Amino acid sequence: MPEESGKSSSAHHHPLTVAVVVGSFAMAVGLVVRISGISLPVERQILLAYMELGFPVQAAGQPWWAVLVLLGLTYGIALVLLEVPGFIRRVLLFLSCLVLVVSASPVVALWGFFWSPVVAIFCLSWSAGCAVLWARYHPMPCEMEGP
Repeated sequence: MPEESGKSSSAHHHPLTVAVVVGSFAMAVGLVVRISGISLPVERQILLAYMELGFPVQAAGQPWWAVLVLLGLTYGIALVLLEVPGFIRRVLLFLSCLVLVVSASPVVALWGFFWSPVVAIFCLSWSAGCAVLWARYHPMPCEMEGP
């Protein structure tokens, strides 16, 4: 057997693998929530609120790009949070992204499209929660000291 060098790192050397697993599970749960109709009452309330406020939205359903946004958010937040050192930094980054996602819905409504952030918030939160918990209990390469 070849000799090993004296040091072995306990860090998980493949955060991309963890991000893909976490993101895939969050996407699956989010799509089940969307397809099952659990999010529909909240989405209807948001749509009615936008119409009452005078936004020029159409009730034609979700735009085609909503799934692409969901994919980017879900996988992106998992990967970014696994590459950021420190629990507090991860939580602050998650909260910042959450505020941006919630704020994006009225901006898109100004363009005349109705995009409900309910499933996106759910997927983003699920993915971020899993990534933060994973990084909390498994040392990540960005947190290792020394060469």
